[in-house]
Amino acid sequence: MAEKSFVKGAFVLAIAGVLSKILGAFYRIPFARIVGDEGVGIYNLAYPLYTLLLALSTAGIPLAVSKLIAECEEREEYATSRRIFRLALMVLTIIGISAAMALFVNADFVAENILKDKRASLCLKAIAPAMIFTCLMAVFRGYFQGLQQMVPTAVSQVIEQFVRVGTIFAALYILTPYGIEVVVGGASLGAAVGGCAAFIFLFGTMFWYRKKFPSSEGKTPAKIEKNSAIIHKVLYLAIPISIGALVLPVMQAIDAVMVLRRLEAAGFGHKEAVSLYGHLSGYAGPIINLPFIITTALSASLVPAIAEAMAAGRREEVSNNYRSAMLIAIIIVLPATVGLMTLATPICQLLYAQSAAGVALFWAAPTVLVVGLYQTSAGTLQGLGKVMIPMQALIIGAIVKIILTYYLTAMPILNIRGAALGTVIGFAVAAIYNVYHVSQNIGKEWFHFNDHLFKPLASVCSMGIIVVIGYKLMFALSKSNGVATLLAIALGGGVYFIVLLAIGGIHTEEIRKLPKIGNALANLVIKLKLTRD
Repeated sequence: MAEKSFVKGAFVLAIAGVLSKILGAFYRIPFARIVGDEGVGIYNLAYPLYTLLLALSTAGIPLAVSKLIAECEEREEYATSRRIFRLALMVLTIIGISAAMALFVNADFVAENILKDKRASLCLKAIAPAMIFTCLMAVFRGYFQGLQQMVPTAVSQVIEQFVRVGTIFAALYILTPYGIEVVVGGASLGAAVGGCAAFIFLFGTMFWYRKKFPSSEGKTPAKIEKNSAIIHKVLYLAIPISIGALVLPVMQAIDAVMVLRRLEAAGFGHKEAVSLYGHLSGYAGPIINLPFIITTALSASLVPAIAEAMAAGRREEVSNNYRSAMLIAIIIVLPATVGLMTLATPICQLLYAQSAAGVALFWAAPTVLVVGLYQTSAGTLQGLGKVMIPMQALIIGAIVKIILTYYLTAMPILNIRGAALGTVIGFAVAAIYNVYHVSQNIGKEWFHFNDHLFKPLASVCSMGIIVVIGYKLMFALSKSNGVATLLAIALGGGVYFIVLLAIGGIHTEEIRKLPKIGNALANLVIKLKLTRD
């Protein structure tokens, strides 16, 4: 049952992530074309700092709350789970208001002295109110995830992104005559407006849920614990989880602070350096983040599922969940990495009419693989209660990244490639550290050489060859980069999954675990004789 809930939860969150990213794509392309490389660079100077502060304030709360509530629900301590929710909400309200005020008041100083571009100040001020709503949402999402009810979190994510994108379009339409600084500032306000809308939805959903399921409130006596003890439990889990969840914001923040300076040290002018940084953060970054929809969903769904299994003493189920999660992660992030590398320049030309950004995308693409493995293993460790290990992994990886980014980016022959390479190597180290410690805690039986390594590699090699040949042939026939790129992606994806099914890399019993569509999809695969099962 727990495994079924884990797969269903991950599926629901992944669908929401896909919808959110599709909505995000609607603004990325016109935004880049209207404000240009410089505007994208300014926007992406401010946004990483916001995401860093946000992760510090909220990232650990949903996972910490979901873990504690999953354990309480397994032990039928329903009143205690409600107390955890109320106390976490109080703490996050204080944190959100404090963080928003601090960011708003210090925006000018941060923009001029840390980001080295005072035009980013308006972006920081516009983003600041989002801290409040996101902190509040973190607690509501954590509560529902602890119940393994992922739909409220998923719907709120879609609402948040929909309203945010609408605000960005409004800013592009209304504020363009007032200059780049004002346009990107207005676009940044979308985070606050979208957060407000999503919070209203979650608040209403909680009100509805309490009315529909009143029987779970207080029927089982709670353990007699002081409020301070419960808050301590939440923070003990949340703080290291927050730091461990900083993998992407840390990469972005390090780049925002270091890359411009090191590119200038390599001999580039300020404007050219900003444009190159825009290639990495504004163009390559959003594309690379797409596969993390799956691994983020896996990580979020793993935490309560593994915590519940551990609370019930079902250790074999923990190993099974981790094995399934790593298999799903690998068969998604490995082809995504190879696909982005083989089609880096055509994809950037298709999406942004900026083929030069393909260099940054090619070198940054392996980030998909290493961060995906990091996130999946981190979710397992957090569910096990080993919350310090992902934090340690991140610190080690960040140190490696800082050193490599500092030296490699300043090499004229590497320039922006050096920043991307530093990220890949740094977080490969973090991923290996995490996976090693998972194996130390649950044993090495989860790893199957054929399923986790050989079969995905064999399939992805077939895909890579077909993509390269297919793109060249279709471009020669159509003379259109867009047509050739889209057809090559579709062809490559089809070949990858057909080969994977044919050699037994995915089994029909795993396909059946998917909610709603699993049985029908498994029967279709069998009917078409695409698998050896």
